Amino acid sequence: MTSLRSARAALVLVFLAAHLVWLPRTLEDLDSINFALGVRDFDVARHQPHPPGYPVFIALAKGSTALLRGLGVEAASPRGLAIWSAIGGALALPAIVLFFRRLEDRPSLALWTTVVAATAPLFWFTALRPLSDMLGFSAAMWTLALVAGAPSPRAVMGAALLAGLATGIRSQTAVLTVPFLLYAVLPRRLPLVLVGAVAAFVLGGIAWGIPLVVASGGMSAYLRALTSQAGEDFGGVAMLWTYHSRHDVLAALENTFIWPWDWRVGILVCVLAAAGLLRILLRSPRAASALAAAFAPYAAFHLLFQETVTTRYALPLVPLAAYGALAALEGLPARAMQAAAIGIAVLSLAAALPASERYAREGAPIFRTFDDMAATAHGGDRVDLIGMHASARRAAEWAAPILPARVAIAPHGSEWLTLIAAWRADPTARIWFAADPIRTDLSLFDPHARVTARRYTWGFETLPFVGGARPDEIDWLHMEPPNWMLDRGWSLTAEVGGITARDRLGPAAAPAVAWLRARGDETTVLIGGRHIGAGTATVALRLNGTPVDTFAAPSGFFLRQLTLPAGALSTGTAYQPFDVTSIGEVSLEQFDAQPPGVAMFGYDIGWHEPEFSAAERRAWRWTSDHADLWVRPIGRAVTLRLAGENPLRYFKAPPHVRVTVAGREIAAFDPAGDFEQAVQIPGDALDAAHGRVTLDTSSFFVPGGAAGGDRRRLSLRVYRVTVE
Repeated sequence: MTSLRSARAALVLVFLAAHLVWLPRTLEDLDSINFALGVRDFDVARHQPHPPGYPVFIALAKGSTALLRGLGVEAASPRGLAIWSAIGGALALPAIVLFFRRLEDRPSLALWTTVVAATAPLFWFTALRPLSDMLGFSAAMWTLALVAGAPSPRAVMGAALLAGLATGIRSQTAVLTVPFLLYAVLPRRLPLVLVGAVAAFVLGGIAWGIPLVVASGGMSAYLRALTSQAGEDFGGVAMLWTYHSRHDVLAALENTFIWPWDWRVGILVCVLAAAGLLRILLRSPRAASALAAAFAPYAAFHLLFQETVTTRYALPLVPLAAYGALAALEGLPARAMQAAAIGIAVLSLAAALPASERYAREGAPIFRTFDDMAATAHGGDRVDLIGMHASARRAAEWAAPILPARVAIAPHGSEWLTLIAAWRADPTARIWFAADPIRTDLSLFDPHARVTARRYTWGFETLPFVGGARPDEIDWLHMEPPNWMLDRGWSLTAEVGGITARDRLGPAAAPAVAWLRARGDETTVLIGGRHIGAGTATVALRLNGTPVDTFAAPSGFFLRQLTLPAGALSTGTAYQPFDVTSIGEVSLEQFDAQPPGVAMFGYDIGWHEPEFSAAERRAWRWTSDHADLWVRPIGRAVTLRLAGENPLRYFKAPPHVRVTVAGREIAAFDPAGDFEQAVQIPGDALDAAHGRVTLDTSSFFVPGGAAGGDRRRLSLRVYRVTVE
């Protein structure tokens, strides 16, 4: 017993020391920013922090932040939050040991379970983050430990009081604690103990609930804030309760049980855990029922009602998996279980330690972006406005004192409209934009007018460490006044098309407007899309209200080019409206407008509609086996660049791809992996073909197969096409 206590104490001290030296220098996830704002000025209605309010955690963080600031510690705000994760993680370890020891009275199994759980990448890393997850889990684990086995009435009361207090640290702890408290009390048929436990739990909740309601301006104001948050949670979160395809179920299980350990170790742990939990069921049904009461309600709640890609939500299930995995190995020869536990811990730390060091040293991508913006502007670079995708707005609010220009605030999904308004008001404005790389709405601006100054990543795999963090990775873009920008009603990407469909816009409902920058020379305009329906649709184009072209769009895809003569854009305002309307349902999926000498291209016959996957963080178009591009002849050779996916995901052998212009083979390649292909197209060949460039691919497949459905002929999944 003495050796067990010594080992437990050593584990706690080593864990705490390792985490205190790696406390982060920045905030990161949106929740951490809300917590920091709440420490500075508590206001649940303004999501400082977000409902339900986390008052116990905020109270603790206020004290730690003030103490660290008083001691002159750098980055006191994020570290004042994160220190409670480190302390919570350390305090959770003896609770895990105690819970599992009381469960089956197997001290060695309980200790090594705790070692494996403590070193799991998700557990180790969450104990560094400026969030409430780890401290809340620690309080919940102590609740479970106090009532495991055969608890005394006093232990039950104390556990219930702690459970009530824990909900003020993190409300989800109740899903762990309440079912297990009922499991521990109800079978004993002691009504006074049950009444006392309920009273203790309520007392723990009242201790933080009354101050929370008072600080929120009364019960009505608090309930309004809470109702608003509930609506956001159920309306904007991808959970199995609302999305439950086979793919969704598999992804949820993977995120919950495999990724907390990293992929390969996670598979090993899950296989062992399944065998070990079956072994526990056979040898001790009572212990198995206790495990089910402790963890099954939370597992069901997490899988059904939480966004499982946010891997930190799976933290409470890590000890269960560790215990099951080691129970499977317990029957092996002497010390085999200990050796296996050490091996799993070493593999886990090999992933967790480098990520922890980089996280502590560099911080979150969004705050590194803002730091570099401030430093660059201080060095003399001009910026007139800072734009961003909505996921970065809260971070900008926290970083406001250092930002070098006014911040453009826009609601999620409409950020590009703020940029249009800015350039129409000031056609010379230089904008820096903090872009979410998986968003595609900036395709609504001339790509020649923006460059990526720098890309900011975590520097490690987001899973299992910061899975689901918002904001995530960031691209810092420098944006100059563009030659064109598109208003509402367009569908250049799947994301933008979804917004247009949601708003019930498009050229058949209201003019889809392109704002063209004033200039004196001629401008070539390219417009393309799909007529969704039978027969033909009539598409009308107007510049400043004056008709410039009308054409009939057949059912399916169309591509159109026209030239605005010199002087057509030289009068009026700095940006002039180019309207597109249609009689018939038309989806506008391509646009460009450039002066002479600038390379342009358009997707023509054989290309399919734009697609997007948030899970893959990718946008793409499929080619058929014969796909044409229109590449504008500009009197010189151009370079066509194609980037796409490994076709061996769909074909048994690499397809042969030929690039021809006017019947002349310009290039050929056989992609056997993800590819980036550069093709030089001579100017004379492009002139002779009137810009038509053909990609012929030797293989294709039909997604619907013989059963019907999707009858498209798909050959190459192309991520990016450029010409220069």
